[in-house]
Amino acid sequence: MAYEFRRQDFYTGVILCVLSLGVLVESWQMPRDLQGWPAYAGPGVVTGLLGLGLLLMGLALTIRSVRRAGAPLGISGGEARAYLGEVGTRRLGLMFGLSVLYCLLLGRGIPYWLTTGGYLVVVMFVFRAGPWWQILLISAGTTVAVVYVFNRIFAIPLP
Repeated sequence: MAYEFRRQDFYTGVILCVLSLGVLVESWQMPRDLQGWPAYAGPGVVTGLLGLGLLLMGLALTIRSVRRAGAPLGISGGEARAYLGEVGTRRLGLMFGLSVLYCLLLGRGIPYWLTTGGYLVVVMFVFRAGPWWQILLISAGTTVAVVYVFNRIFAIPLP
């Protein structure tokens, strides 16, 4: 049993490290000088800090799994394929794919409210978050709240 968790922790840690490095690279490429504000107020700062935190947690998980006592990790191609074939891993991959698609659609001429509302509806339908009317109500309410808070309270234009 501990062997199973050790292996899952290793693979998950590696995946988190790779994803967080992508977040760090993208946040570094964000503009740093907006409207004369200081660099620490740029949009990539918080994203970069979150990516750094995720990288540190992924490294800790990976290192901890390697150091954990027990049966050897025995990482092979067959075990990696078995891990990728598990239901939990497929669900994580599906969520990652939907999130990447959402990010790619942002700022591409589709209004933010439509992209975000559609993303929330699709994710909640795919993962069966509740009855259809509840999913639509929660998605619409969340989208309206986010758009209002960013546009009216924080005065930050959304893509």
